[in-house]
Amino acid sequence: MRLSGKTALVTGAASERSIGWGIARALAAEGADVVVNDVAQAEALAARAEQVRAMGRRSAAVVADVTQPEQVARMFHEAVGALGRVDIVVNNAGIIRWEHFLEITPVELRAVVNVNIMGTVHVCQAAARQMIAQGGGGRIILTSSVQSDMQFPITPVYGATKKAAHTLVGVMALELAQYGITVNHIGPGWVQSALNDPSPELQTEDGIAAQRQAVPLRRAGEIDEMGRAVVYFASADGDYTTGAFLRVDGGLGISKYSS
Repeated sequence: MRLSGKTALVTGAASERSIGWGIARALAAEGADVVVNDVAQAEALAARAEQVRAMGRRSAAVVADVTQPEQVARMFHEAVGALGRVDIVVNNAGIIRWEHFLEITPVELRAVVNVNIMGTVHVCQAAARQMIAQGGGGRIILTSSVQSDMQFPITPVYGATKKAAHTLVGVMALELAQYGITVNHIGPGWVQSALNDPSPELQTEDGIAAQRQAVPLRRAGEIDEMGRAVVYFASADGDYTTGAFLRVDGGLGISKYSS
């Protein structure tokens, strides 16, 4: 129970097969009360909050679009109203589009950048302001990607936004250290999550086999494994860690396929 007495907010947590839900569940398992967020799927989000309460924790579900600053502000207002304060914020909401570079469309470009960069800034800024106002420091953790330091074809915009997140984490860590706020990020590789279901590589048995072969541990990651990595940064175990990137990718980032 490393997080007993702590409160957390996790974005992008509606789907039962999402990394966000894996994170929320891991935080609750360690004793944290958890507010779950997503842009829609109110019924599914309410079910996740009920599952957290079934674990003996307080919880609330807040539907909000992270690309809209006013909705982010409302989300934090509701989270603080439900839990009293917010000690841990996990900026997990993100989207991916599979497009070759020459096929990038303005619509999809804006969509990915709006969520993965603008949304990240909105959430982290609101989180930092709340933590500074309430005192006592805090933990901000981002779900980025192994693509923070690897390049893959077909996902150029997604990869670029995750590289941007890497830089953003470092800057936030430097600027927020004076307030006792640490900022870190995890880098999932291939995870068995709803986000990756549309991946072209996962539509055939041969493609799935190739994906497995590319990972040194020869399997996809699980959402709970991503959650346990976040717990490290959120707990006292991570007290002296800030500005760090932890790949949780089965060795993909150091494989012969890495650049």
